Amino acid sequence: MTYILGLTGGIASGKSTVSEFLKKKGATVIDGDRIARQIVEPGTVGLEKIKQTFGNEIVKTNGKLDRGRLGKNVFANKKHLKQLNAITGPLIRQKVEELIDQSRKMKVKLLVLEIPLLFEGHYEKYCDSVMTVCVPYSVQLKRLMKRNGLNIDEAEKRIKSQMSQAERNKRADVVIDNSKQVEETLMQVIEWLIMNKFA
Repeated sequence: MTYILGLTGGIASGKSTVSEFLKKKGATVIDGDRIARQIVEPGTVGLEKIKQTFGNEIVKTNGKLDRGRLGKNVFANKKHLKQLNAITGPLIRQKVEELIDQSRKMKVKLLVLEIPLLFEGHYEKYCDSVMTVCVPYSVQLKRLMKRNGLNIDEAEKRIKSQMSQAERNKRADVVIDNSKQVEETLMQVIEWLIMNKFA
């Protein structure tokens, strides 16, 4: 029987740190961000639909999606963000469902579904439990600005486009506090693994 753990958290909260650690501990991870990148590669239906909706200027000369330009567009306009999610959402879900089926057939013991917008996309229905990673807003803002090369206004728009941390924490079964040293974060994950007999 495959146990499915949903893993979520706000942008730049430290999901990847937790996900990588769970992988080292033997879990299989479905990475929602990776799937989101794959479905808009050159030659895909996803990229064609995005071009039709947002115009050719969001495609670089090498044929790849200009994520920076598209991001500036959709995070400044809620209607555009909705349009983008309407294109990518079904394609991501289809791939996630395929990978869940494959994992069940392979009798994977612990499957981690790492989806940034897990609750917004109603992916919790696939999960036995949901873990969310959280950090203070100020830390999240600094990390996001540094990681993505954004100014404060752009970073705030991206954070605010997602569900609030308080709402995610309320809906999750497990809340991982990532505000201190990474060792302390991973100790919380180890406790969960032990409690659920995965370690």
